[in-house]
Amino acid sequence: MDTDRTDTPPSAAEAPLPAATFARGFRDALPICFGYFAVGFTVAVAAVVHGHPVWSPVLMSLTHVSGTSQGAIAGRVDFTAGAVPALGEVGLLCVALNLRYVLLALALAQKLGPGIGFWRRLLLAYGVTDENVALAVSRPFVPAFRYLLGLMLSSWLGWNAGTVLGAYGAAWLPADRLAPLGIALYAMFVAIVVPAARGSRPMLLCVLLAAALNVGLSFLPAAIRPPESAAMLAAGTAAAALCAFFFPDKGARP
Repeated sequence: MDTDRTDTPPSAAEAPLPAATFARGFRDALPICFGYFAVGFTVAVAAVVHGHPVWSPVLMSLTHVSGTSQGAIAGRVDFTAGAVPALGEVGLLCVALNLRYVLLALALAQKLGPGIGFWRRLLLAYGVTDENVALAVSRPFVPAFRYLLGLMLSSWLGWNAGTVLGAYGAAWLPADRLAPLGIALYAMFVAIVVPAARGSRPMLLCVLLAAALNVGLSFLPAAIRPPESAAMLAAGTAAAALCAFFFPDKGARP
């Protein structure tokens, strides 16, 4: 008998399980929710310390979930100077920092079931983050749309709740109590970079090289010195490219 591949029922490992419901996804992502709450709070406080109006970090969190780029904006865009920064420079920095989401979205797309069409995938793309994708692809079942929706909503609520509380809480604190909280942003980046650098010598070299290049660019004459955000972007890109060339991931090769 001729069997068509489309008529073959999916295996138990491929078919969505009954447990893959909205509530199950929401519950599975609660650890991410609590972690995002803390990071969102930190980023919002740092933004207010750097002169952002309260609505600025809240609007950023509502429109996209990216601790890396929002933290960079909070630290680099200083409204206390009374001037609006170069938006093109900020946009370029955000694009560079968020390029990894393209790869994460591709990894998640290969895990999705056949019933998730274009518009649903577009909606899920809004919630693509490192932790969300890692959780989704590690499930022993094909995550259904409702499961992913619950997962991403849970993490999104934690992120935005932390941002709102941090922004309004920082706005109410007196200046002498608020200023020391600005160091929390740098502590967040240290917490992200140090574990990865400790577990990999190439990663440690990449971090040190990027820092050295960034410092070196700051000593250039003012006439040819790039803006600080552009210098940071150039140093990070150059360090990553050099380390990728000299320390290729041999395990990733066919």
